[in-house]
Amino acid sequence: MFKELGKMASLVKQAGQMRGKVKEVQERLQQIRVEGTAAGGAIRVEMSGLQQVIDCQISPALAQSGDAEMIARLMVVAFNLALEQARKASADAMSKVTEGMDLPGMNELLAGGE
Repeated sequence: MFKELGKMASLVKQAGQMRGKVKEVQERLQQIRVEGTAAGGAIRVEMSGLQQVIDCQISPALAQSGDAEMIARLMVVAFNLALEQARKASADAMSKVTEGMDLPGMNELLAGGE
């Protein structure tokens, strides 16, 4: 029983230390920019490391094509590629902070508590 209490106390201590580190990581992730593109760069989605869309661009030539369905599908592709990169950036940043500890839910916390 005392062994388990010691483990719990250690986890509580680690959690306190992690709060400050998580804030630092969130600030860094807010500055990170990742990009997803589709159609050879005709569609570009820029996202922060916190998985927030920063910018979205469609080339004039593609916009003039008038094919709304195709543009919508390509937007989804570009968005998902950017999201994948943002999630990787978040996971990489968190793994540096946790030094390999298994802390479920930390990526969601960094992404704004989803």
